[in-house]
Amino acid sequence: MIHEIQVQFTKIDNNGNDKVIKEKYLVVEAASFGDAETQGYDHCNGETDLDVVAIKRSKIKEIINVRENDEQRIFVADVADVRTNDDGEEVELIYKVALFAKDLDAAYVTIKEWMKQGYDMVAVAVKKTKFLDAI
Repeated sequence: MIHEIQVQFTKIDNNGNDKVIKEKYLVVEAASFGDAETQGYDHCNGETDLDVVAIKRSKIKEIINVRENDEQRIFVADVADVRTNDDGEEVELIYKVALFAKDLDAAYVTIKEWMKQGYDMVAVAVKKTKFLDAI
């Protein structure tokens, strides 16, 4: 199950003042909220006044690729899977997947390639997120 966490910590800015920083992460392999919280603390170990301030189950069902370099960011795509039910009616199931890409154009290329896996899928939306990484 994928969780979304937000961590908060204090950094000293260029003027020597304390600045509160908030960062969002996807936690990929968390069985519970406690696991997600622990992984957040482990990932940001060493930050001053570190606190995990928010945890929730993500609506993202899977992450379809891995980060290849530091230029890539996390995008989320809403994908519609069109199926025919037992009554012969088309039913559209929409779900979210995350992916790493350098920009929106690269994200569209990645999601289009992923959708060729044999299902009748359509990309409904692709957007850049504020998640810094998947841990």
